[in-house]
Parts: sequence; structure tokens; C-alpha cells
Amino acid sequence: MKYEAVITGLGPVAPNGVGKEAFWEAIKSGKSGIRTITKFDASAYPCRIAGEIPGELLTDEFKKLPDWLPASMSCKFSVLATILALEDAGLEPDDIGKRDSAVLMGVSTTDMEVVQREYTSFVENGSPRPDSLISAFPHTPAVVVSHYIKSFANVVTISTACTSGLNSIDYAAKMIMRGESDLVIAGGVDTPLSPLVLSGFCSAGMVPTDYNHLPAKASRPFDDKRQGGVLSEGAGVVILEEKTLALKRNARIYASYAGGGFATSISPAWMKRSMITAMKGALTTADLRQGMVDYINACAPGDPVIDQVETEAIKDLFGPEAYNIPVSSLKSMIGNPGAAAGPLQVIASVLTMKNRFISPTVNLEKPSLDCDLDYVPEKGRVARVDRIMINLRGFGGGITSMLIKNYR
Repeated sequence: MKYEAVITGLGPVAPNGVGKEAFWEAIKSGKSGIRTITKFDASAYPCRIAGEIPGELLTDEFKKLPDWLPASMSCKFSVLATILALEDAGLEPDDIGKRDSAVLMGVSTTDMEVVQREYTSFVENGSPRPDSLISAFPHTPAVVVSHYIKSFANVVTISTACTSGLNSIDYAAKMIMRGESDLVIAGGVDTPLSPLVLSGFCSAGMVPTDYNHLPAKASRPFDDKRQGGVLSEGAGVVILEEKTLALKRNARIYASYAGGGFATSISPAWMKRSMITAMKGALTTADLRQGMVDYINACAPGDPVIDQVETEAIKDLFGPEAYNIPVSSLKSMIGNPGAAAGPLQVIASVLTMKNRFISPTVNLEKPSLDCDLDYVPEKGRVARVDRIMINLRGFGGGITSMLIKNYR
């Protein structure tokens, strides 16, 4: 029997919008979630901005959370994103335990807010909080999600840096297609905003430093004045179901999983070849030709090298057709939220299909000479989009491309 994986629920927790409606309105209008850091005093650092989720976006939403959650934002974000996705899918937590379900969460590192807080407590008081270790474990977000839905089989954490969340969705779809599960909660979460992580990114020269007075202008994919990706936080969860069972319960089906490809690049010299390999792998597994992609949701964090190499890889793979494919970068509005980036790109892509509107690449005022594709700059565009490629590259070199297609 042939199984098909479909997306039936969306749960975004992003710096510019929490929940499907708020997130879509933000990216549709080009609203940035980059702002001055308030979680800690960042005045001593060259970069003092980030994709920080403001408290006013979370106050009411956090009331939905169970009181037994560990004291970590990664746990809160992952469960909140799950609640939003389940609500969107028309499912109750108790429904999940009755299904052949699974939980796959992508996390690129430990909860760095907890690590920073508890290390400070250790230095000052000689001891961290008793729950500090479990709160910071990378696997804890997946565990608390499984506990929330009372489903304890097939609980997996994937950690492949920034590609972790996208890889979890790809793996979840393939579990369904192999008949191993009929419903999977999949996504990613990261909460890196801490003095330690920010100082590390500043030391490595990977974040913009000239836009502290204009945070919303800092993330500039493909632009001539781009300086690096903006550090960010967030979570994204999608509900994937086996198509026949989704239809049986009269679920709203947003899109179908089509295919995925993977590669790695251990140096900038290999990056283009690896990006081509990942995109070609996605096309092959989806049984699509180069000319059958309607839109590319790019990795493009605003990095001088990555944006250029991704552009070159798209041109090499698609040939002259590359100039006819709209491309945009969600990171121009949300920064780079680590393992949450891929799931938020998937959610944005699904909403692009549903609403027939491509969100813009904001702050693209003057494309650099080596970036010459159709990047949908500044303002979004009405367009019918049926097949979308989602690209992502992570720290350490992991590269993932995924294809989703409109469900009819």
C-alpha cells in the first residue's frame, strides 16, 4: 500500500508573530521581528539586536501551557507551538494517544538561556537549581511534547544544527510514507539568546554590527550591505498525517510532502556543490524536473558568502529557468532562529500556497552584483504557487532541501 504524508496543522512561534494568523499577517506585510535585546544587558557587545519574541506576544498564549513544564523557554516554545498546531489541525491532545503517533523535534543545542542562568547561579551561590540539568537537555522539548499529548512511543530529537527542524519534518514524512506512523508532531525549537552565545557570534564576525539603531533593517539577505545573519529564537511545529486517515476525519489538508535531499559542506569551496546535491536530491525523490518548481523559500540568512553561494547553486541547477523562479528569504523578517528556521519556512511556504501570495525579502534595497535572481524584494507578490522548494544550511555544514506540493 502506498502512503502519502500531508500537512494538516501549523504552529508558528516567531519573533514577528505567534499563531498562524498573526505570523501570516506579519510576513505578508513584511513586518520584522528584529529588535533591541531586552533579555539581558547587551550594551557591551558590537551587536545588540536579535529576533527576540516580545513578552506581549506570549502573555496570553502562555496561559495555555501546563504548569508542570520545566523552567525553560525551549520547553515552553515547543509545547506552545504544538498546542497551536493541534488547534489548527482540529485535534485534541487526547486524540493523539489513540493514533500510531510520533514526536520528532529538532534542537541545535542545549537551552542556552538555562545554561547561562544556572551557571551564573553556580558561580554566585555554589549550586544551580535542582531541575537545571533536565531543563537544559536537548531532548527535553521532545519529551515534554510527548508528555503533553500522552504519547510516549517514537519520541526522537534530531540535532543537525540549523537544519534540525527541517530534517525532523522530512524524517516524519518518511515515517508516514513507510507506514511506521500515521500522525507525527514534527518541528524545531531554539532559544540561543544569551550573553555567551551572542558574544561567540560577535567574536566570529557572524552578526551585523551597523544596525543597532535600526534593528528592523539589520537582516538583509542578498543585499549589497548585508553583514551576517541575525541571531534569533523561536519554534515551529507542523502536524503530518497519513492522507487517507486525514481525509477520514475530514481534516483540512494544506499540502503534501513531495521529497527531500541532503548533503554537507565542510568548507565554503564545497558549499555550492553540496547545495546543488541537496536540491537535486529533493527533485529526484519528488519525481520533479527543474522546471517544475514555482517558488524557492531560500536559506539566505543575510550572510555575505551563503547568500551568494545559494544563488549560484540555484542558477547552476536550474539553468536559464532560475531567473523565472521567485525566491525570497523569511530570515529577512525573523532572523535565524536555529532549528526553528526550517519549520517556520515550511509553515510560511504552506501559507504561501494557501493564500497565493509570496512574502517579500525585506531590506533588499540594492542586490549585490553576485545576487541577481528574482528575490521578491520589499513587497510581496500575488502568485499561484503549487510546488515549493525549501532550502536550509546549518552551522557545521549540513544542508537540506525539501519539496512540498499543493494538495487538491
